[in-house]
Amino acid sequence: MPEILVKIIRAWPMVAKRSLSHWRLLSTVIVGVLLASTVMSGTVVYFEALRELALDNTLNGLTAKEIDILVKADRGPTTVEEFQKVGREVDRQIEGRLAWFLRGQERAARSATFFVTAPGDEETAGQDNARTYFTFMPSLLDHITVLQENGGRLPLSHAVNAPGEPLTMEAIVPAKDAAAFGVGVGDTISAVPHWQDRTPYVNVVITGLFERNDPEAEFWHMDDQLVRNATSGGSFRSVPLFISDAAFFNVLGQAFTDMDSSYIWLLQVDTDKINASNTTLVRRQMNAMQRRLANTLFSFRQITELDDALAEYDRRLFFSKIPMFIIMVLIAVVILYYVVTLSSLLVEQQRGEIAMLRSRGATSAQILTVFVLEGATISGVAILVSPLLAATAISLLGLTPAFSGLSDAGRLTVHVSTGAYLMAALGGLLSFAALMIPAVQASRVGVTRHRQEAARPDAQPFFQRFYLDVMLLVISIFLFRQLTQQGSIVATGIFGEVAINQVLLAVPAVILVAFALVMLRLFPLAIRFISGDSPSLMHLVVGFVVAVQLVSVTFNGALSGAGFGWAFGTLAIAVLGGLYWATERANVRSYRIVGLAAQTLLVAVLVLVGWDLPTLDFLSFSIGRVAVSPALAAGVMLVSVTTEGGGVFVPFPLGAAFLLVSAFARRAPIGYSMGMWQMARNPTHYARMSLLLILMSGLGIFAASFGGTLERSFQEQARYATGADIRLEGLVLNNLGDSRPLVDSYKIMPGVGEVSPVLRAFGTDLSRLIGESYTMIALDGPVVKDIGWFRPDFSNDPMGELLTSLDHPRPPRGLAIPDDAVGLGVRVIADRPHSTVAVTLRVRDVNGRYYSYVLGLLNTTQWQAMERPLERSSRFGRQRPLQPEPPLTLVSMTIHDTDGRNRLRSGSVTIDEIWSRDASGAVTPIETFDDITTWAVLRGARQSITDVLQESVVGYNGDSGSALFVWSEGSPLTGRGIFHGPEANPLPVLASSSFLKKTGHKVGQEFQVTVSGHRVPIKILNEIDYFPTLDTINKSYLISDLDSIVRYTNLETTSAEVKPNELWMSTTSSGAERQELVRMLQDTDEPFHILRVHDRVQVLSASQVDPLVQAGWRALLFMAFGAVLILSCLGFLVHAYVSFRDREMQFGLMRTIGFSMRQLVMLVWVEQALVIIVGMAMGFEMGRRLGSIIMPFLSHNDRGTQVLPPFVLEINWGTLAITYGFMISVFTLIIIGMIWFIRRISLQRILRLGEL
Repeated sequence: MPEILVKIIRAWPMVAKRSLSHWRLLSTVIVGVLLASTVMSGTVVYFEALRELALDNTLNGLTAKEIDILVKADRGPTTVEEFQKVGREVDRQIEGRLAWFLRGQERAARSATFFVTAPGDEETAGQDNARTYFTFMPSLLDHITVLQENGGRLPLSHAVNAPGEPLTMEAIVPAKDAAAFGVGVGDTISAVPHWQDRTPYVNVVITGLFERNDPEAEFWHMDDQLVRNATSGGSFRSVPLFISDAAFFNVLGQAFTDMDSSYIWLLQVDTDKINASNTTLVRRQMNAMQRRLANTLFSFRQITELDDALAEYDRRLFFSKIPMFIIMVLIAVVILYYVVTLSSLLVEQQRGEIAMLRSRGATSAQILTVFVLEGATISGVAILVSPLLAATAISLLGLTPAFSGLSDAGRLTVHVSTGAYLMAALGGLLSFAALMIPAVQASRVGVTRHRQEAARPDAQPFFQRFYLDVMLLVISIFLFRQLTQQGSIVATGIFGEVAINQVLLAVPAVILVAFALVMLRLFPLAIRFISGDSPSLMHLVVGFVVAVQLVSVTFNGALSGAGFGWAFGTLAIAVLGGLYWATERANVRSYRIVGLAAQTLLVAVLVLVGWDLPTLDFLSFSIGRVAVSPALAAGVMLVSVTTEGGGVFVPFPLGAAFLLVSAFARRAPIGYSMGMWQMARNPTHYARMSLLLILMSGLGIFAASFGGTLERSFQEQARYATGADIRLEGLVLNNLGDSRPLVDSYKIMPGVGEVSPVLRAFGTDLSRLIGESYTMIALDGPVVKDIGWFRPDFSNDPMGELLTSLDHPRPPRGLAIPDDAVGLGVRVIADRPHSTVAVTLRVRDVNGRYYSYVLGLLNTTQWQAMERPLERSSRFGRQRPLQPEPPLTLVSMTIHDTDGRNRLRSGSVTIDEIWSRDASGAVTPIETFDDITTWAVLRGARQSITDVLQESVVGYNGDSGSALFVWSEGSPLTGRGIFHGPEANPLPVLASSSFLKKTGHKVGQEFQVTVSGHRVPIKILNEIDYFPTLDTINKSYLISDLDSIVRYTNLETTSAEVKPNELWMSTTSSGAERQELVRMLQDTDEPFHILRVHDRVQVLSASQVDPLVQAGWRALLFMAFGAVLILSCLGFLVHAYVSFRDREMQFGLMRTIGFSMRQLVMLVWVEQALVIIVGMAMGFEMGRRLGSIIMPFLSHNDRGTQVLPPFVLEINWGTLAITYGFMISVFTLIIIGMIWFIRRISLQRILRLGEL
C-alpha cells in the first residue's frame, strides 16, 4: 500500500501538468463537478436554513406565556413534607428532561376554596357566591408594590390571635380584587372550609393591598391560568389571600389537616436553546414528563402551547420538504449529465493523445489511472469546497426579495453540518463516476480504432447499443405505476403513521431522463425525416399510434359491456391505417396524392358527422382563451382550435409533410443540405448536446410549471379557505335586547360592500335506515356568486347559474300582523281535554328573526280564547329577552305536549279565528279560516305524515268559518300543526360529488333530509365537485338557498331558531383602512359576536413570508433556473468550441473546393439552430408533460392534507421567458463567434496541418 501511495504522489505532478494543458475544457468540467457537489450539499444546508427560519416563524407566532410550561399537582395534607414529596418528583423530571432549555422557574401554591363570611356569620357560609383561597408565591415581592395607603404592610408569618381565641391570620390582597369584593386594609373576613375539619374557620385580617408591577409579566401567568382559574368567571365573587410560605404550611396547613393544596411550577422556556435539530427531542421530553408525572401525581396538569406548536412545525416541515427535494434531485441529475457530457467532450479531444500513448506501449490500466487521479483530484476538491460554497450562496439568499420578510434584509443564518459534507461526498462520488464513464471507454481506444472512428463515427452511443434507455423507460413506467397505485408520494401506514417512499422521490428525474434518452434514439430518424432522406420516423409514429388506438378501443369497448359500437371505431382506425400503408407503398406520385386526400377526406367526414373518432392527443396548449389540441388518427394529424365562440379543425396527413420536406430538400441551399448530411452522418456528437438541452429545458419548464402551479395554488388555497374577501365564522346573533338587522348592520360599516349570511348546519339523509351525515350550506346565491371566488372546474355548469337557480319559487310567506298590534290571540276548541298540550304561534319579524308565543293549554272541551302580549319578558326578570321588530308576520300555529315524559296522544282541535289586539284594546282579525286552502300541514315530525287539515262546520257562535286540525300520536315536545303557505315542495339543492358517491343518490332525485334536526324535503338540482371553504374530498355537502331553509325549518315552534352562523362579505378597502375594518370585526362584539375573522389579504400575506410556503419556494426555483442558465450556456459554449476544433480542417477543405463563406455560415446556422430548437422544444414538451403527470401526486399542503382546490398547471412564463431568452441570446452570440472564427481560418495553415 505505501508503495502504491508513493507512486501516486510521484505521478500526480505529471497528471496535473497534463490537465493544465487542457484547462479551458477542464475548467467547465470542474464547474460541473463543483455544482453537482454544491447542489447535493446545498440540499442539506438549505433545508436546515429553512428549518431554522420555519422554527423562528413558529416560535415568533407565540407569546412568552404560551411558550412557557405550567405544571400543577394536588396533594394533601398541606404540610412541608408532602410539598417536598411533590417537589422532589417534579424537580427530578425537570432536571432530567427540561432543564437544558429553561431559563428559569417560579413556584406557587394554592389552597382549596373557602366560603367567605363576615366574622360571626360563619353559620351562613356558602349561601352566597363569595369565595376565597390562600396562596403563596416565593418571589411575589419582586413583582408587586404594596400600597402605603391606610398603613398597608406585609402580613406576619404566624397566627395573630390570642390563646383561646379563634384562629386569626394576616394576608395581603390585590387592590383590584379588594375593590370588587368591597374590603380594604384593616378589614377582617372569615374563611370557612366547605369540608369538615378540626378548625371550623379562620379569621383573616387584610394588612395591605398591592398592585402588580407589570401585569403582563410571565410571572403572573401561573396566577392567571391556574391559581385564579378555579374560582374566576361564572357567578362567583372571589378574593385571593396572599400569605407567606411559612404561614401557608405552619399555620393554615396545621389548622386544616384534611385540606388538599395545589402546587404549581412555571417553567420559563429559553427559545434560543431550541433549534431545528432538537425540536423533536424537546417535544418528546415534555411528553415523557407529562406521562410520568400523570401516573405518579394526583390531578396532574401540564399546560403549554409549545408542544403542539412543535408538533405542527415537524408535520409542516415533513410535508414541505418533499416537493423541494424532488426539485433538488432533478437539478442534481441534470448536473451529473452535464458532467458526463463535458467529460466526454474533454476525453474526445484527448483521443488522439490516448491513441498515441497506446501505440508507444502504455496499457489501458495506466491510461485509466491518469484519468482516475485527475477525476479523484477534482472530486476531492469539490467535496471539501462545495459545502462552503453552498453555505455562502444560501446565506446570500437572505438578501433576495424571496426572504425579505424573514431575514430582516440580512443574510440567512446557515450551518455546515456533517450531513452537508456527506451529501457533498455523495455528489463528488457520483461526479467521479460520471468522469470515469468516458474515460473507461477512451482508455481502450487504439490507433486503428481511433482512425476508424474519425472516418466513420459510431452511429449509436453505448446506452442505445445496449438498450439502456429502453430499460430505464420500463423502470420509470413501473415506478409511475407504483406511484399511481399508492396515490401519493406520501403513504399512510396501518396505524396512521405517515411515511415517504424514498424511491418514488426520484420518479420525476427517472421519467425525465428515460424519455429524454428515448427521444434521443429518435433524433437520427428525425434528422433524416427533416432532410427528406427517409420517412422511417413517420412510419414508426403511425405504427405506434395505430397499435395503441386499436388496442385501447378494443380493450375498453369489450370491457364496457355497451354493445359492439366500439367495433366501428376499430374498423375506422384499421381503414385509416390500411390507407396509410397503401399510400406509402405507392410508387406513382398521383396515387400517393389520391391516398393522402382519401385519408384526409375520411377523417373530415367522420368528424363532421359528429362521430367520436379515436385519436391520440399530444402537444395540447392554450393561449389566452384559445385552446389548440393536436391529435393523431392513424396517419392524419387533426388540429382542433377552440375558442369561446366555437371551434374549427384542420386535418393534415403526415405523408404530405414528408412530401413537403422532401421537395424542400431537393431545392434547399447547399449549406442546408451539407448541414443535414453531417448531422445524419454523426448523430452522436449532436445527440449529446441535444440531450443536455432536453434535460435543461425539461428541468426549466418543470421548475417553471412547478413554481407557477404552487404560486397559483398558494393564492387559490387562500381564496378557497376564505370564500370571500372577508369571512366571519362563528356568528352569534343576539338573543337579548332588540332585534337588529343582520345584513344592514354590516353594510353600513366603512369599506363593506355586499354581504351574504351563510348557515352551516349538520344533517342526515332520511332516505336510508341509517342515513349518511352531511353538512348543509345555505346561502344567498345571487350575492355569493358575485362576492365568492369560484373556478370553472368546480362544477360542470357555471357556478353563477347554479347558485341563482336555488331560489325556491313558492316559499311560505305568512300573514301580516298589524304594526300597532301589542298582542296575539286565537280561539280554539279541543276534541277532549289535553291538559299538557299547548297551543303556540310562530312569528317572524322584519329582520328575519323567529319567536314562539305559547298561548295556553287545551285543558277543556269548551271554546277557549287564548291571548298573549307580543312584548316578551323573562321568567326571572333579570334580562330582557329578544324583542321582535315590526312589521311582524304570523307563519305557523302548532300544538305540542309539554310533558317530556309522556307521548303526545292523538287528537284534534278546531281553530275558529286568529286575531291581534292593539294598545286601545281593539281586535283585528288576522285569519278567520273561511278558506283553508292557503294553509298547509306542517310535516316536520316523522308521525305528521298522517296529520290532516280540513274545513269544519263547527264555528264559534254558529259561524261556519273554522278549520279542523287532526294529529296522530307522536313524540312530546315536537310541534305539530299548520303553516300559512303552499304545501312544502322539495327545495332545490346542489350536492357535492362526495355526497352522491356515499349516498348513491342521483341528480334529479327527491328525498328528505334533516337540517339541524328539522325535516326538509329536497331535490338534487345539480352536482358540484368543489365549493369554497368546503372539504368536498373527505366530507359530504348540500348547498341550498338560505331564505328557503330558514323559512321552512323555523316553522316549528318548539325547536331552537335556525339562523345564520357565518357571514361572507366583499370589501373595497385596502391597506390601513382594511386592517382597521378587520380589527373592528375581531375586537368588538358589535353589531354581533364573532368567533373568528378570515381576511383573504392576511392569509395571502402570511403565506408570502412563510419559509415553508412561498418564501422557500422562490429561492429554490431561483436555484433551478440558475442551474439551467449556467449549465446550458457553458455546455453549448464547450460543444461549439469542440465542434469548431474538430471540423476546422473540414471547413478549410470545403473552402478550397469552392464553398462560399455564405454557404459555410448557412451550414453552421442549420446545425446549431436545429440542435437548439429540437432540444429545447422536446425538453419543453417533456417538462410540461412531466409537470402535469407528477403534480397531482404532490397535491398535499404543508400540513399533509389534500390541497383544495386541486392544482391547475400554471407555467411561470415571465421567469421562463427571461431564462430562455437569455439562453438563446448567449447561444446566438456563441454561434456568431463560431462564424467569426470560421471567417478567420487560414487555408494555408489548414492545408499544412492536413499533410501531417
